[in-house]
Amino acid sequence: MKIAVIGGGIVGLVAAYELVKSGERPVLIEPGQLGGMIRSAPQDGFTCEQGPNVLVERPDITQLLDELKLSSEVRYPSVTPYGQYVWFRNKPVKVPSGLRELITTPLFSCATKLKLPLRLLKSALLQPASDDLSVLRFFAPLLGEDSTKCLLDPVLKGIYGGDVGQLSARSIFPGLWSAAVEGRSMLGYMRSRSKVKKPAIMVIKGGIQRLTDAIAAALSGKIELCSERVLKILPASSGGFELRCSAGSSFEVKQCIVTTAGRASASMVQELEPSLAAMLAGMQFAGLTVVHLAVDRREPLLRDAFGVLFPGAMPENLLGVMFNSQIFPHVAPADKHIMTVMLGGAQAGEGSPDEARLREVLPSLLQELLKIGGIQWLGSYTWAHAIPQLVVGHHRIVSAINECEGRRPGLVFAGVDRGGVGVSDRIKISREAIIRAQVNAYG
Repeated sequence: MKIAVIGGGIVGLVAAYELVKSGERPVLIEPGQLGGMIRSAPQDGFTCEQGPNVLVERPDITQLLDELKLSSEVRYPSVTPYGQYVWFRNKPVKVPSGLRELITTPLFSCATKLKLPLRLLKSALLQPASDDLSVLRFFAPLLGEDSTKCLLDPVLKGIYGGDVGQLSARSIFPGLWSAAVEGRSMLGYMRSRSKVKKPAIMVIKGGIQRLTDAIAAALSGKIELCSERVLKILPASSGGFELRCSAGSSFEVKQCIVTTAGRASASMVQELEPSLAAMLAGMQFAGLTVVHLAVDRREPLLRDAFGVLFPGAMPENLLGVMFNSQIFPHVAPADKHIMTVMLGGAQAGEGSPDEARLREVLPSLLQELLKIGGIQWLGSYTWAHAIPQLVVGHHRIVSAINECEGRRPGLVFAGVDRGGVGVSDRIKISREAIIRAQVNAYG
């Protein structure tokens, strides 16, 4: 029997790729476009990324790029160091990147700055009293609630689209959480991480979709591709699993790698694992609208800045503005800049914004906030369920997934409900899933 990979996003593609490398001929089940949210749309000299805009340089993705002969196409920031800004008191303020900036930043009050050195040294300051806390409650003893909101709310909205009062510190900061549980000081944790080089960000010339296209090309003729949707995963009499699909077909597999998440996975395992299905069905996902705009290179963008991240309650549910071509000049023509505007998040609720309205209001909004004029509309794309909301208690879902894998040898989960929303994280999680599948198969 074959191994099935359910879902053809980056995780499913990498899983199929790793299985092929190990001598398998898996069946990849994906009813939509391969690559998931990784989509690049070249347009008149602009590279418009409709999903992830950058990659983080980590060992798993570096190895994959080498194997796919894409390493020579990687581009790093032309500005180093570049600044990241958050919106504070009606203006962009640089996120501190060193001691001097930490002392002078308006993001922290004078009282917080005076108390911070002792707080950094204090053991057990962040030690949690429960099995999970919101990011706000976790960091408040160190930074205070106001400073935590000022700094981390816009930053995490830009990554997770959620609120610091709801997002899980245990799920989003697992290393720091473990150190806090052990009673270590913040300074001790920082020292333990000091030898770990901060990973660089990078892009691929021509668009990040070249990565998923290259994996798909490498899989051509080496896998079976099923363009259906899996309705149910059931135990098979042979000891593997029976997959029942949307077109009425069904087949048996010896192992099943599930790369979907939330309600999509819940419906598949409803009969097999009803308690896990109930937990997965309760997961929330935030929507995201990506808008690409062009401006003249002479427009006064924030100098050496990659972008500005915004807190909650902004007009049009504005999450962030990235100045892509200021850091990666090749993604736009020589006389133009491309900006990527992110809108939505958990604060926006259900539904999609009206593109005609965005065309009308965004130019004036960016003129008002960032003093950028002469804006040209390039396009927009909306993802209805883009970002998982890893809220307080999310670790219980991960535990339930792990317990299910223990009960059901051969059934492996690698969806975004495990955490890790970045492309590099997703590749790592995919490879870890294949290792678990191989351990289950061979002991």
